[in-house]
Amino acid sequence: MKPMLTILTLAMAMFGSGPTQAAEPIVAQIGSRDVTAAEIRSYLEDLPPADRAALGASKTDLARFVRGILVRQALLQDATAAGWDKNPAVIEGLNRVRDQYIVEHYLQNAAKVPDDYPSESEVEQAYKAEKDRLRLPRRVQLSQIFIAAEGNDGVALKKANEIAAQIKSKPADFPRIARENSEEPVSAGRDGKIGWVAEESITPEIRKAVAGLSKGQASSPIKGSDGYHIVLLEDVREAGPASFEEAREDLKAALRLQRAQLNREAYVATLLERQTISVNELALDALVEKGKE
Repeated sequence: MKPMLTILTLAMAMFGSGPTQAAEPIVAQIGSRDVTAAEIRSYLEDLPPADRAALGASKTDLARFVRGILVRQALLQDATAAGWDKNPAVIEGLNRVRDQYIVEHYLQNAAKVPDDYPSESEVEQAYKAEKDRLRLPRRVQLSQIFIAAEGNDGVALKKANEIAAQIKSKPADFPRIARENSEEPVSAGRDGKIGWVAEESITPEIRKAVAGLSKGQASSPIKGSDGYHIVLLEDVREAGPASFEEAREDLKAALRLQRAQLNREAYVATLLERQTISVNELALDALVEKGKE
């Protein structure tokens, strides 16, 4: 099966930063069933924003997260085939998880932050307060052409070398050549554009090749685990303080997360004013003692 997501674009497909595609990219397979990027995104959307951002910044962590989902899905298929979903203890546990999910989903809705929060002035104030701590790593702006090996490395390398020769003779044609030849659908739909990537998040073989490029220069074919990459270095931004424009979206997300937490705490406090909660200390002590036996 042709790799649908390659080293540089796994996170793009997962996090929806590319253009809308007619069909969702296939991330992996479990047995004979295809697993699409949309399915994985549904898991990502259940994570706190900070965790989603961390996965989006690290291809290695994202791949580990996806593998974990796939392993659990494979185990679920095996357990269901064995009738484990009918086990009374499992049903009782599922009911507890169901209750917990209902409560969490309800609380998220009760603590929902208004769409217009934070205002631009509030984001600016947060930037001024945190400016000295807001720094970005060295980043590179890349485009790529990917040729899948598909078990025939010689054919793939020959094609990649031919494409690299075309680019060398006509560098300005890189977008057209990428659109017409790249076998990675997300970046191909963007004329090969990957966008800005933290240098430390790029796989070693590609990072090494990029380090030897000048702005506007394309690499020779780079062998990866699933094929060959021809990478164009469009621009470089050195590590340093983040500008307001660069930090705006992260600051907005952090402020919204902080407000949501405050809303949750306020809602629970109001709930406890309406519904008195009491604990029988003697019964609790007896329960603890019994648990020590």
